Amino acid sequence: MRARSLDQQATRSGAFARRAGIVTLAAALVAVPLAAAVPANAAPDFPITSVAFDNTALMYGGESKASFNGDPALTRIDDQYICQYQYKNGEPSEYSPTTPSYGVDAPVQRYEYLTSERYTEGDVYTVAYGEPVGTVENDDLACVVPPLSTPGLPQASLTLTATPEVPPVPLTATDLKFTRGVAVDQYLSYTTVGLDFTATGGYMGFGPQSGDEPAPGYINPLEGITIDTLDEATPGKAPRVHFTGTPKYSGTVDTGFFVTDGTNTGVADVKIITTDKTGAATPITIDLAIGQPVAGATVAIVAAGLQEGAAWSATVRSTPIIVGSGTIAFGGQLAARVTIPAGLEAGSHSITVLSTNADGTPFTSVLYFTVSATGTLLAVSTSAAELAATGTDFAPSLFIAGGLLLAGAAFAGVTVIRRRRNA
Repeated sequence: MRARSLDQQATRSGAFARRAGIVTLAAALVAVPLAAAVPANAAPDFPITSVAFDNTALMYGGESKASFNGDPALTRIDDQYICQYQYKNGEPSEYSPTTPSYGVDAPVQRYEYLTSERYTEGDVYTVAYGEPVGTVENDDLACVVPPLSTPGLPQASLTLTATPEVPPVPLTATDLKFTRGVAVDQYLSYTTVGLDFTATGGYMGFGPQSGDEPAPGYINPLEGITIDTLDEATPGKAPRVHFTGTPKYSGTVDTGFFVTDGTNTGVADVKIITTDKTGAATPITIDLAIGQPVAGATVAIVAAGLQEGAAWSATVRSTPIIVGSGTIAFGGQLAARVTIPAGLEAGSHSITVLSTNADGTPFTSVLYFTVSATGTLLAVSTSAAELAATGTDFAPSLFIAGGLLLAGAAFAGVTVIRRRRNA
């Protein structure tokens, strides 16, 4: 197994993914004229006043160099926490970080837009810099993405100007099936038709793997799983993907991977389906053991095949309490965490998640749970009947119509080559 830095990975990925219909933006951004002023909400000593890049457009798979404050020799800021915002076509990107970095690099930076997203010529990508909100002393620093129109916001953009030269090889892969709480040791099975690894071996990218949180309340749907890429650059061997660890959440993730032999590149979609021990791939998981206090417990919601931009909500009943809501992200994925409120009475309750499937039909999923007289968790079930079989009371008003409707969708998420990265 070869270990490389993310910089090296992004650079090499860009070279090999050039024919994959996947765009790599390694901090290649074009300068935008800026007033030499700090953002309105920044302290006067904020170190970045402008960003400049050394070309005027990004060719497919290309890279660019950048500098801060008009100084080509100044390509790294080390002295304080800085937010690095990302935008696509003027709107905040879902991959824009919510936590600041202690210092940032400008050249060949880590805008790991090696994504499952098939880019469109003319798309405009922008990066901007600003100070986080909160304080170091309170350990509450956070990045709040400002509008690009914010006066004095140091920013730079690029426009994609080229299209893929060669269409990707159409690979196929077998969906992965795991069980929540059960250890995994499994390899991804996929075809290699159209690829020849005899001379140089190959390279592979698989995603999503990152544990970064692109938005408040987001969870990593593959938490507990380590994903390794093996046998890269080994002549005569096809790269492999190895999954180990113990899945923490149930649900379905639409994802994918690319693999290249240095000349041709194949792209394939794959589903990762994690069921509970009953075999149900419910998208709702109470992150709590039987006998632990219910109030404040985390509920993970992991679903795929939903309609991009559709609203979603999570409600705890019997007395309806909305505990989470939002819109479905790019690619139809939902990976969110909500919290069970305090004050639930002893007895049976439910959590209902509502949204819209990719085909426009309603998406409904319900998880049932029972709270003891002392406020601890007694039982969890995917159906009212199963919960009743545990011997707990279930109020008739809680029999809510619904089912688990997971439709397929194009794979989405950040496809970043990483080595030995806990998902």
